[in-house]
Amino acid sequence: EYVAAGKIVPTELDMFDASDDRIGPCVHSVNNQLIMPVTARAGGMSWALMLHPEGLECDLFVTHAWSEGIYEFIDKVLNSWPRAARHAYCCMLSNPQNLDIGGLISSPSISPLAVALRTSAYMLVVPTCRCSIYSRIWCSYEAFLAYSESKLILTASAPMFGDGRWLLQITMTMVFVTIVSAVVAAQLELDE
Repeated sequence: EYVAAGKIVPTELDMFDASDDRIGPCVHSVNNQLIMPVTARAGGMSWALMLHPEGLECDLFVTHAWSEGIYEFIDKVLNSWPRAARHAYCCMLSNPQNLDIGGLISSPSISPLAVALRTSAYMLVVPTCRCSIYSRIWCSYEAFLAYSESKLILTASAPMFGDGRWLLQITMTMVFVTIVSAVVAAQLELDE
């Protein structure tokens, strides 16, 4: 809705197609044009704390490259969300984007992301069509930390052909063809 309303627009660094509803603007654009202004007006906290001032326990740690389109990101996260997970840590929403984040991550092993990762049961890696997630040093560090902490590491994937009804249609068609084939074969045997 923000793209359609012209509140998130293409930039020199992100020339996304506003009519594209599959990939969308990159996370950098969403952060600069939506997350930062909204959280600044609310007092400068993170998006997560703006919505849940008391905080939430982290079950799922989401790692991503920031260059992915926001629609691509959302589709993959929602499609791959572990059933047992209730709350997620995602840096774009969990870190206060209007602060000097460099201070928060100057000691990686005790940074907010490391603390969140240690409390989570799962790590969800969100790959993108734009680059390797591991071209970002932080994503590589997060993978190392998750592996070191014996976290279940999952790779997010997009829904196959939309909402999945196609799979049910194909399955039902195959079942129907199998039944018809069996009936025809049985009839041919009886005719012999």
